[in-house]
Amino acid sequence: MRLLSVTFKNIKKFIQHKPFLFAFLVISQIVCVIVVFLVCGFVDNANRESKIIQEGLNVFNVDVTNAGNGLDGYIEGWSSDAGTTYTDSNGKIYTEEEAKANNMKYPDGYFSDVCYFKNFKSKMAEFIEILGDNYSGFTIFGQVNDSLAAQKFSSGGSTDNSDVSEEIKNFQKSNENILRISKSDCESEFGKEPVIGDKVKLGNKEYTISIIDENVAYINIPYNTIPDDFIISYIWVYTVEPCTPKESAEISEKIKELFQTEYFDPPEPRVLDEVQNIQLAYGITAAVIIMIILNISRVYSYVLTYRKKPFAIMNICGASKRKIFLIYLVELMLTLIVTFGIALLIFHTLILQPIAVSYPNFLISMTLQTYLIIFGIYFVIAVLIMSLTISRFISKSAVEMERSGD
Repeated sequence: MRLLSVTFKNIKKFIQHKPFLFAFLVISQIVCVIVVFLVCGFVDNANRESKIIQEGLNVFNVDVTNAGNGLDGYIEGWSSDAGTTYTDSNGKIYTEEEAKANNMKYPDGYFSDVCYFKNFKSKMAEFIEILGDNYSGFTIFGQVNDSLAAQKFSSGGSTDNSDVSEEIKNFQKSNENILRISKSDCESEFGKEPVIGDKVKLGNKEYTISIIDENVAYINIPYNTIPDDFIISYIWVYTVEPCTPKESAEISEKIKELFQTEYFDPPEPRVLDEVQNIQLAYGITAAVIIMIILNISRVYSYVLTYRKKPFAIMNICGASKRKIFLIYLVELMLTLIVTFGIALLIFHTLILQPIAVSYPNFLISMTLQTYLIIFGIYFVIAVLIMSLTISRFISKSAVEMERSGD
């Protein structure tokens, strides 16, 4: 406590006797720290590909159909703002009415054996077991039969995703024949406004409308109530943590084996180039911090020379060099830490969002982890350089300082 008391007295005297110099030091340190953040962000931004904006995704997108085998003659529906356009593989356009009137079906072999839910559910259970603790949840997308105009649905198992409400989690785990639907889906598929409690038929099974949600993209039913004859088209499987390249490759092999498909998109793991780019950003940041702290230490050397008399008095009173060293070091580090905090607050609240308009990757790179790493680099370098500066100052006696003109 006495050490802190002496330290605060020194800072108070510094402010009283050299207010302009103190203000210059504080402002310059704040500006320098903001520059450090900008340097780290710009270096990272310059070396980051645009696709990396989606880094951290932890979803395997699996197509369990044979659509990728180049099957000819089937008609696919493509959705856009203008509505759904039905075309075959030759580019011929069909209306929705024509598709429904002809009960157009996908060609034989389009749906694999795994697509049928009676076969799919055991494969899915095995896949969840393989993922173990890294399993987070999944969503499946399917339809009631193999016709092009069949009613589409989605479903999923339980998930630990914090973005999913408890209501949806409970819905997904339900064993009841209930249904979650949007107004537009209900009107287009069943020809009426949705009302909670209404009964509707999906395939050959009756469901009760339980949740009306404008954001749901498909008719959604609980996984535990899917009939065996429903057809699965593709699935999204989520992991708790983004996969390493090795994990991604191992899981991909399991997907091929379980779902009999080569058509899936694993989450892109961090590649070596990206890791090197991050290291480059921190390396250049460290170099900038070293230059900044060296310049600040030169200014503090000037400040310390004005403390010859206080230093001599402490020497005469029997204060050890270790104690004097700690007093000066704590004083310097307190000012550096406080100015770092002020600079961080200014950067994060006033600068980050405006600059992210032109450089969106700033929002990815400047995270809490990045701030902590920069602070760690800043703190270690400051302690080392400032320790050398103070040690050089206190290594001389008061008489030696007087003789040398310090």
